[in-house]
Amino acid sequence: MKTLVIDTETTGLSPRFNKTLTVGMLLIDVEKDFLEIIDSNHVFVRHENYNANPYALAVNKINLNEHHKIAIPPVIACERINSFVEKNELLETPILGHNVNFDRGFLNVLFREANVKAKFFDEFIDTMQIWKHLKSKNTALWGLRNNLGTLADFFRVDYSRSHDALMDCHITARVYSKMLKMIEHNNY
Repeated sequence: MKTLVIDTETTGLSPRFNKTLTVGMLLIDVEKDFLEIIDSNHVFVRHENYNANPYALAVNKINLNEHHKIAIPPVIACERINSFVEKNELLETPILGHNVNFDRGFLNVLFREANVKAKFFDEFIDTMQIWKHLKSKNTALWGLRNNLGTLADFFRVDYSRSHDALMDCHITARVYSKMLKMIEHNNY
């Protein structure tokens, strides 16, 4: 099934106060037996005021001075995101993410502030919600956390280059592919 994986890196946890720094997009074809990477894009967004939380920047390892040199204004960033969606004919393709509501919140604000209408499909698949469901059905998983690092460890997916929007898309895609096998194998 053709799916668009999206992840963001931000200057903090609040879409109301913090800013979207990068948007990773990965177009995949995924079934229980295979995962194919079809296309990808990594958009860097420049802001006049980043309102950055130092902890967030320490986690995503983004140097704002270097970022500002290569980033593009929000309007152009939103147009590039929409262009990727249109070019790959994703207007009715589900969005896949881990804790996807976090990314949706930041993307909604980014598009609203840029005064650009987002062309994403409104159907979402969230690996965190799938994981919570799996945990509710399997007591052996119950004590495990819900973050992407825990899922990557559980499914033996390399997590060493995490907290980069495009790399997190790759990690999420691999985790999701392995989840599909687990769901089928255990009849969840």
